[in-house]
This record gives sequence, structure tokens and C-alpha cells, in this order.
Amino acid sequence: MKFRLKVFFVLMLMLVNFGCERDEICLEEITPKLILRFYNENNTNELKRVQGLIVNIEGIEGDYEDESITVFTDSIAVPLRVTDNSTKIILNLSGDADQGIEDNRDTLSVIYSQEDIFISRACGYKTVYNEAQAMLVDDQENWIKGIEISKEPLQIIDENRAHVKIYH
Repeated sequence: MKFRLKVFFVLMLMLVNFGCERDEICLEEITPKLILRFYNENNTNELKRVQGLIVNIEGIEGDYEDESITVFTDSIAVPLRVTDNSTKIILNLSGDADQGIEDNRDTLSVIYSQEDIFISRACGYKTVYNEAQAMLVDDQENWIKGIEISKEPLQIIDENRAHVKIYH
């Protein structure tokens, strides 16, 4: 009985190890996110953390919808919509109700063209964003003082560097 059980487990182990083909495991990069980095408006080379930042993305369900994410950081990675050629990113700087400071919402509008690239059978396609443009919507009370595209024309093909610099 013990011998049969050992043989059974050895056979199962062999099936698991040899059951997956090389092209069934995806090790490639996925669709890249837009990398935003925050800088000091007075010293444009100095990174500056943002405290109480809530990020919402218009039209994307999940973590970025109503729940959103609250961070204390100098950079964030934001997914862009693949169902449209534009994304509105709402960057809400939380206020303090006890001190009478209201939230300040700024909107970053990103417009781009999309290109789907076949990676492999396991990974399928990934979307890259070409000819991207980012614009700050002026609402007269912006906490964001300016933005800068890090490289013109902006191509969002990976997450290795910042795509947009935000000065505050």
C-alpha cells in the first residue's frame, strides 16, 4: 500500500512539473502605468512628498474608484484607461476639517493614442500609449503649480522612469 502511494505521488509530481508548457507562464511586462513624480515648486530638482493625497481615476472601477488610495509619497503609478484615448486623474489633497481646511481637487487630463502589442500566448497583448499629452485643468485654486512632460513626445511603454513631473 505504501509503495503504491509513493508511486502515485511521484507520478502526480511529474505531471505537475511537466504539465505546463513554457509559453503558458507570463514573465513579460504588463500594460504600463503612468508614473507621476512630485517636486518642490521652488527647487525643481528636489523631490517633495505629498501628504494626504487621494487619487481617483474617472471611469476606472476598483481601487481607484470611490475607495481610492491615500498616500504619503513622492511618486505614484496610475493606470490609464484602455477603453478610451483619454484619462482624467483627480488628485485630491485632503484637508483637515478640524482646522477648517477643505480638500483641494486638481484634475490632470491625459490624452494618448494606443497600440496593442502581442507579447506571447501566455501574456496576450499589452497596450502602450503613444503621443501622450498631459494637461492640468485650471480651477483657480490649484495646489499643483505646474506640470512637465519628462520627454516629448511622451511614450508610455514601461514603468522605468517618471513620465510627468508635478510641481507643488
